[in-house]
Amino acid sequence: MAVLCSNCAGKLIFNPATQRLECATCGSSFRPEDVEDKNADLHSKYYDTRVYVCSHCGAEVITSDTEASSFCVYCGNPAIVFDRISKEYKPDGLIPFQVTKEEAIKNIKTRFLKNPIIPKEIMGKCVPENIRGIYVPYWIINADYTEADYLSGKVKRGKHTETRYYSRAGEIAVKNVPIDGSNILNDDISRKLEPFYLEDSKTFDEDYLNGFYSNTSDMNYFDLKKSAAYRCHKMYADEIVKTVKAKDVKIVDSIYWVDVHDDPIYMMFPVWFFTFKYEDKPYTILVNGQSGKVVGTMPWQKKRVVAITLATFILVMALIAVIITGLIQNWLLLSSIFVYALAGITVLGSYSFTRGFVGLKRIHKNLRLTQSEDIFKFVKKRQG
Repeated sequence: MAVLCSNCAGKLIFNPATQRLECATCGSSFRPEDVEDKNADLHSKYYDTRVYVCSHCGAEVITSDTEASSFCVYCGNPAIVFDRISKEYKPDGLIPFQVTKEEAIKNIKTRFLKNPIIPKEIMGKCVPENIRGIYVPYWIINADYTEADYLSGKVKRGKHTETRYYSRAGEIAVKNVPIDGSNILNDDISRKLEPFYLEDSKTFDEDYLNGFYSNTSDMNYFDLKKSAAYRCHKMYADEIVKTVKAKDVKIVDSIYWVDVHDDPIYMMFPVWFFTFKYEDKPYTILVNGQSGKVVGTMPWQKKRVVAITLATFILVMALIAVIITGLIQNWLLLSSIFVYALAGITVLGSYSFTRGFVGLKRIHKNLRLTQSEDIFKFVKKRQG
């Protein structure tokens, strides 16, 4: 429940900039560890929260009564309603918000909104009223991990290239690996938000939650082990391909298993959610509340992309035409210069086109993650 100011009984809100609880009524500020909640049972494993449910996407969030919202922090629909008072299990610790709401918005604008292909009307949506802070649950695990891989790679044999196959196997001990404990965020999104730095963590205190939403873990031990195996596999696979001296190395098949130690630590990590709609589709941009890292992709105007692409193509063709004219008129004196220039423009154009194509594919992938409807098809379903 809300913690009140000892000077004026106003509600206290945690300020990431000062790392203190501040009263908007009288301006007083307090360290979270110095504030005593008379309604809280310090010896209980649980704490009281207010639960809100979105009738559109089914998301559940919990909050103190110092924060109320007319829209869902996940899908952006104005259909979030108070549901009940609930007792939730206390985490072992949390990382407090260190990035303010204003800083999160600034990071989003710096990352995206100067891009000419992003619709200008989104600029008006990137305001403090449309961004919410939420503590996302994580499990910090230690584990023993074993994996065996069958890989392929391409090597040169004279003038030809052939595919060779390799086998690798090994085991590692991993420590302090963060595992996203919420079914609302899929594993790809939570990994992109990292890293979180555990040295900034604090012993759990409800006062840090004032002014923010939070989400509780809905994972059982089987879910945790499944996610831990997948996470360790991604970490291991990124390194194992580097041991093969070949090009285009790929893992053809893998067998892996994990033994999670029986001492996982339950934590809450800070994330800012910027939720908005564009052309009747919901989008969510995430910002790491500790480091300020931005995750997600903005929608773009297809007509503007086509126009920029067409203008670039016309410019390149015009340059090539000029060079060819120069070749015809100055063949004896300038032919070598024009030939090199033509070759350079051709290579540069091909490189730019390839990079643009690859970049567009990456943007499409990130855009699918950013659209909240895609996020929510992972609810009650973990990757593994």
